Amino acid sequence: MTAATTAGPGAGTTRAVSRAEGLALGAGDGLLIDTCQAAPASMRRFATMNPFHRDRRWRIPVPGTAQTSQSLENVWQALKLVDGRTDLSLLARPAEKRPPDHLRGPGFDYAASTVSFAGRPTDLVTARYLVYLPAYLHVLDRLVPDAVVAEITGALAAGRDAVFYDWDDNHDIEDPRTSYSHSAILAAWFGGRIEELADRRAAWLAARPGCAAPCGPPPLPLTRYRRIHRR
Repeated sequence: MTAATTAGPGAGTTRAVSRAEGLALGAGDGLLIDTCQAAPASMRRFATMNPFHRDRRWRIPVPGTAQTSQSLENVWQALKLVDGRTDLSLLARPAEKRPPDHLRGPGFDYAASTVSFAGRPTDLVTARYLVYLPAYLHVLDRLVPDAVVAEITGALAAGRDAVFYDWDDNHDIEDPRTSYSHSAILAAWFGGRIEELADRRAAWLAARPGCAAPCGPPPLPLTRYRRIHRR
């Protein structure tokens, strides 16, 4: 599945593609941005956009709590309910999965995963909107280095396309069957189409009144995005 967006008239386009498709592309296909943990050294400058990237100086707000995290992945993993429990100790530790891959046997039902938001169990897709999206947008808004953002926006302004890929191939935030690819957020953010995700979020939450109680849905940090796209 490919998600494509456009940065503006005369500018390059942005798209999120599967890992297999991304690895098959060459330099002539645009600026390739591999944010997978296993990305080659040539892609290391994009590592801060990988959810597993940890920086001890980072203080990523954990939605629905007063806590902060040193990595985006552990925002998600710390709030995940495994055997009915969260694990907030993860917030100051290296990123890891709960449960780890070797314990996800044939009977593991990823779509049935639940995540705690403001102390309440939340289904997977709702948690993506209430926890993952605002936390990831915080990383883009405040923590990804200016040089990385400038390289990508500069390439787009020069008419080059930007192609994002990581480990996961699911570019639909409302598809609970497999892990959501953060490349879809990157393509929308750099392409000037994050409003589409925001609108889908509003519609999803409106259809589920009370799911964000008692504190309401976290705001989406978009200061840098609006500055880049002049909105």
